[in-house]
Amino acid sequence: MKKKLIIAAAIAFAVFAVPYGSSALSTVSVASENNTVVAPSTKPVEEVKNAVDAIDASKITDAASADNAAVALIKIGSQDLKEAMNAGQDTVNDVAAIEAAYKKAKGIKDTTLANSGAVKAVGIVGAAFVAPDTTLSVEAPAATPEITSSTYAVTSTPVYVEISLKAGTYSVESLPIPVAVTIETPAGVDGNKAVIFHFVNGGLEEIKPIYNASANTLTFTVNHFSTFAIAEANNTATAEGTDNAFGRYRDNVASEIANAKDGATVKISRDKNINALPNDIMQALYKKQTVALELEYTFEGNEYTVTIPAGKAEDNAIEWYGPLYLQMRYGK
Repeated sequence: MKKKLIIAAAIAFAVFAVPYGSSALSTVSVASENNTVVAPSTKPVEEVKNAVDAIDASKITDAASADNAAVALIKIGSQDLKEAMNAGQDTVNDVAAIEAAYKKAKGIKDTTLANSGAVKAVGIVGAAFVAPDTTLSVEAPAATPEITSSTYAVTSTPVYVEISLKAGTYSVESLPIPVAVTIETPAGVDGNKAVIFHFVNGGLEEIKPIYNASANTLTFTVNHFSTFAIAEANNTATAEGTDNAFGRYRDNVASEIANAKDGATVKISRDKNINALPNDIMQALYKKQTVALELEYTFEGNEYTVTIPAGKAEDNAIEWYGPLYLQMRYGK
């Protein structure tokens, strides 16, 4: 087993040197107590999704084709693939389909889920690419570090958990192919408002999980395992929403959309410092199907422009549409 893991690590190291893509549209932030470090992502979410789509699970029929599929995922890049999987359930499902074919071709059993803490894991995607014998353990952590974040304001008592992955008897921390974990939403946490805080390498990674309301589960993707906290939290834009001036501005935008002429495009400029779209503005667009919205915003040091075309607004109960979701759904 140890020899196989060493070989796999060597393959992963080699393929990371292969260039793939060039557009710098997506970032991930690791915030520490004193500063925020921005690690650039080299590929936009849509490009990563297309790269995953190009791996045909139906053609994974033997060990060789299974290994080729794993290498193709590694070539995408762990950070970029993680961002795409966190941005939408469809990419998680695509990786799950590839993994299912991979396990069947190589005779690998499902990962064992060992739950002993307040949070229960109910699913995992990607662990089979690590080793044929894996166990995901979810237990109470030895310590509960303080959440220090510049992106979210915590509004509930955090639920802490230690998540670890073992390949046989060996602990796995960093992953060349990220792993998506699905957990039951902790009691007392509204899944629509949940944020995953990941304490890793002395910093704090913030993940907005994918919430499945019917199953009451949260899915989030990581490429490292350690201590996590789950809590309700508001994006900084939400915190601004409590201010009367910002509330009036939101009302004005909704009114502008409602009164705009057919074919018009309402614009929210970057100087408004809005990087997440509130539901009331999305609903105004949904009601006025003939008007588009252009939103300029800055997120983690990068500038974005997304346009919600006329007739393409969403009608759901999502309170805030985050910056990465907007880029995935409506970005160019």
